[in-house]
Amino acid sequence: MKILPAISESSSVFSYNRFGVAGIDKPKVSHDGLNIVNTLREALTSVGFEPPFLLVGHSLGGLYANLCSLLPE
Repeated sequence: MKILPAISESSSVFSYNRFGVAGIDKPKVSHDGLNIVNTLREALTSVGFEPPFLLVGHSLGGLYANLCSLLPE
């Protein structure tokens, strides 16, 4: 979180917590990789971001970032 302000000076930045993480509401659908990737894509679209993206994930989020790059849109 500390580097986001500096990065946002030269790039668009979108940061979020997945459902069920850090006090965010629990998911209403199964919490599998496919649903997590689809939720991220919906969130990015809802704020007006369009591919291509550079996804950076922390811990398990890194695996979901890789999964996002492997699944068709």
